[in-house]
Amino acid sequence: MAVVMSAGQIRDLAPAWTPAYTYGSMRLYNNYSRTYAALYREQPNVRVCVDFLSRNIAQLGLHVFRRVSDTDRQRLTDHDLARLIRRPLPAEFKLSRFRLVETIMGDLGIYFNAYLLKVRAGPGAVMGLLPVPPDLVTPVGGLVIKGYEVDLGTKRLKLAPDDLVHFRGYNPESRIAGLSPLETLRRVLAEEHAAGNYRENFWKNAARMHGIIRRPASAPDWSEQARERFRAEFDALYAGEEASGTTAVLEEDMTWERVEFNPQEAEYLGGRKLTREECARAFHIPLPLVGILDHATFSNIKEQHKHLYADCLGPWLTMIEEDLALQLLPDFADSDDVYLQFNIQEKLEGSFEEQATSFSTAVGRPYMTADEARARMNLPSLGGDAARLVTPLNVLVGGQASPRDSAPDDTAPKGLLPPGRKDDPPAGIDGYRPEYRRRHEEKWAEVLARHYRRQEAAVLSRLPKAAAGGERKVDVAGVWWDEERWNAELGADLFRLNNLTAEDWAKAVAAAAGAEVDPDQMLGWLSEHSRIQAETINAQMRDELAQALDDPDPLEAVKALFLAAATTWAWRQAQTGVGTASNFGAVEGARAGGLKSKTWRTNSQKPRASHAAMAGVTVEIGKLFPNGMRWPGDPAGGAEEVANCQCSVVFNK
Repeated sequence: MAVVMSAGQIRDLAPAWTPAYTYGSMRLYNNYSRTYAALYREQPNVRVCVDFLSRNIAQLGLHVFRRVSDTDRQRLTDHDLARLIRRPLPAEFKLSRFRLVETIMGDLGIYFNAYLLKVRAGPGAVMGLLPVPPDLVTPVGGLVIKGYEVDLGTKRLKLAPDDLVHFRGYNPESRIAGLSPLETLRRVLAEEHAAGNYRENFWKNAARMHGIIRRPASAPDWSEQARERFRAEFDALYAGEEASGTTAVLEEDMTWERVEFNPQEAEYLGGRKLTREECARAFHIPLPLVGILDHATFSNIKEQHKHLYADCLGPWLTMIEEDLALQLLPDFADSDDVYLQFNIQEKLEGSFEEQATSFSTAVGRPYMTADEARARMNLPSLGGDAARLVTPLNVLVGGQASPRDSAPDDTAPKGLLPPGRKDDPPAGIDGYRPEYRRRHEEKWAEVLARHYRRQEAAVLSRLPKAAAGGERKVDVAGVWWDEERWNAELGADLFRLNNLTAEDWAKAVAAAAGAEVDPDQMLGWLSEHSRIQAETINAQMRDELAQALDDPDPLEAVKALFLAAATTWAWRQAQTGVGTASNFGAVEGARAGGLKSKTWRTNSQKPRASHAAMAGVTVEIGKLFPNGMRWPGDPAGGAEEVANCQCSVVFNK
């Protein structure tokens, strides 16, 4: 067994066999032969897949980088290779970067080979890249490439291996050229070609009637001349565009028997769809992205868009990047640690809103200046403060997760208010925990939405039966209202939510005061509050349902009602419920911690006038505020004072 010790010996390897490295055409049915270029031109499914790949890859930017270290890289915009990729040829030749990459990927998709001729100004570096059609190039060699022959018609040009950039895919029969994917699709494409020819000829012949004419056995014998004369006369009268729809008149008791192509029996439409699917699979393209939407949904198309650039285009991109680097970088000086990379990141990023949220969370403050934002909108720069990066007053470097936060981390003792503002309440232990409150509200809204969905299922299951017979007026009791059941179910859900919320706030305030609280002492009030709360919510639904059932279209009115309940109502009731339970728990925690006073604090930008009047008012821990409420959200204030209240209490010794 020979052992190769040098690159020179590798080049000298000359096997006795000649590899079947490529094909110029393929044979279809009826001995039709088509070149790969003709198949791309004539087969719409091939063109759809090849164009999809080439256009999506050409759209990506191709950048040049230098690897400075494992954690640092530098983009090279003035490197000779970067300039060459931006302008492969002088402008007069009209070859842009997009056209260059599109041609490379198109040739790979059709031939699984692509070639770029290196244009040199003398013996120096490469000054241009000229795509060469693969059907003009023949690689020469056995196990390795020893050169290329380019057929220019009038002459045959011989090139050295380093005169061409050669992109090639896998070929089990050769190591010097790729095997076209169209060869694997030959049978499918042949079937599509045959079916297409049939349909084309059918319409080309002006939809000639297809069938046979039967003469009765008793008819006199026909001579050959009589038979041909009848056929010619029949075709002249009933075939062609002008004769479409004409009624044929037969002689001698002749009968017409229709015989023609049946698209359903021949599965013509299914065959055309199969061709598109097989072509997409051969190029590893997700089916919905080439128009096959049988099982497409919004969510899976979104995921398949990510799959496209990660799994479908990813191998193609890597192959092009590495071949360009391998075959071009040696022609340039200063190429140490230089590599190429497609800018795929911009395709995998989310929407602008998703990016803005993630970046803001990651850096902990705004990451764009006003001028940078104006530039995105094509507005002129303002300069001055507009060029500075704003840091909100409520953001301390290292103190909060993002500028969307408005309170310290929930694990810290809650609520020492920063003094200094005239309208600030006295510094103390604050029960306001916005981020934690938001998470509680989300849980409340989820539980309430499930409750409304259960009610909706019960109502809709009985509504069609109750409304049968044209009744316009439907009694609410006739379709659903099981008041005892719904009050018991919702009461149990609300008790768990109220208990969880109140206990969290009570423990937080008590811990900030250096004490502990006994949650069992709150259970009596929370149980009664949950019962009344459930009855109030269900009573509201009962009244609204009665009105919906009186609608001319009760079914649609009821669906709309429960849709609003599971979304808008659930969120509004969650805000109210968390406000009441959290402030109740905070007061109980303050009592356990021996705190003596409580101060009303408003937190929303536009509080109710009655709540704004309470801002900064301080009373003893066991006393009522001047509005008759023990804390913000106290049910004693009535629905007008409790609904959506964002106020909190500050406690002091």
